[in-house]
Amino acid sequence: MPTSDKKKPKNTKRSIWPKLITFTLLLLFAAVAISLLPRSFQQDTSIIGKGTNVVVLMLDPVLVQGTETVIAMNEVRDEYEGRLEFIISNINTPEGRLFYRTHDLRSNALVFFAANGERLEIVYAPQVAESLRNNVNRIFKY
Repeated sequence: MPTSDKKKPKNTKRSIWPKLITFTLLLLFAAVAISLLPRSFQQDTSIIGKGTNVVVLMLDPVLVQGTETVIAMNEVRDEYEGRLEFIISNINTPEGRLFYRTHDLRSNALVFFAANGERLEIVYAPQVAESLRNNVNRIFKY
């Protein structure tokens, strides 16, 4: 048999370059997407009771209602700068779970605290900018 009739074994090694390029593009896309997000919300609930009114969202990232409220918070927070702090407490973090249990809350609760730390009200309905603005103005008498 001539040697040309023998089939050469396929090279089973694949180039790593397509995977590396894909990974790099995904990483770049994620970085651009993150840079386009609105500025982040504070997560430190220890500021409650230290002289500033505070609104805390007990966020469960799995539920859409929380996302709607985060969008509303982002839309109105500049109107209350210096008078009110907006905080997001993620239920999936140890600090968030502790806050959740300590205040006996449900997911996506919006909790309003006076400057002295007194809990004024809890709202469970998802918020849009106008309803959040109305709640803030009513509860804090702005």
